[in-house]
Amino acid sequence: FLNALTLGSSEMSEGEGVNLLSVHASKGLEFKEVYVIDLMDGRFPNRKLMSMGGSLEEERRLFYVATTRAKDKLALSYAKFDKIKKIQYIHSPFLKEAKLIT
Repeated sequence: FLNALTLGSSEMSEGEGVNLLSVHASKGLEFKEVYVIDLMDGRFPNRKLMSMGGSLEEERRLFYVATTRAKDKLALSYAKFDKIKKIQYIHSPFLKEAKLIT
């Protein structure tokens, strides 16, 4: 199950139901509705991956991939505060770059 989830699968369900995919696994696919979560600075772009050799441009490209998978509805979300960790977040800079927020 996890391999299909992270790597994508040719046996992905069609019709009723929910597909839970990483942005990488969604490349080349389209869905009626797409929900992209965790769009906070530090998570998207993922600073941890970037510190290990990833690039901001690759993260930006993945944001583009994520936001272009929807046929009819795209919902984007981010948390402002984590009550358990007591961490305040700011939105992903990609949301502002795409003029989706001010």
